[in-house]
Amino acid sequence: MANEKKHYARYIYVRGLQTLWRGDPANPGAFFRSVALVTDQFNSTLGVFQVYALEGTGKGVENGKFAGPDGEPRLLFDKDFDGMDAAARHFEELVKQAVAEGFKIMSMWDQIEFEEKLRASKK
Repeated sequence: MANEKKHYARYIYVRGLQTLWRGDPANPGAFFRSVALVTDQFNSTLGVFQVYALEGTGKGVENGKFAGPDGEPRLLFDKDFDGMDAAARHFEELVKQAVAEGFKIMSMWDQIEFEEKLRASKK
């Protein structure tokens, strides 16, 4: 396990990032899936675009902060695409697949409730 390759974005510009949850992210054991679309193109839709997806389990909230993942997330998908259109289509497909599997995109209200749980955990 210690020698496993860590998964990361190969390019610096984030063109899309969606994290979805199955369960309450404030509680330990909630599952998350993150889908990212990144590129080295600052202001172009041409070039190489990486789409990758990670899945893991969160540790919940500790002392007013999100405690992060429980161990290393598992890589579900990692591929480079020629052009943003193809990459964006696959990004959306991965997000739709996650929703179909029971993951939920956090709404603004979900975020407000989560931040209240962060504040309450400091007490």
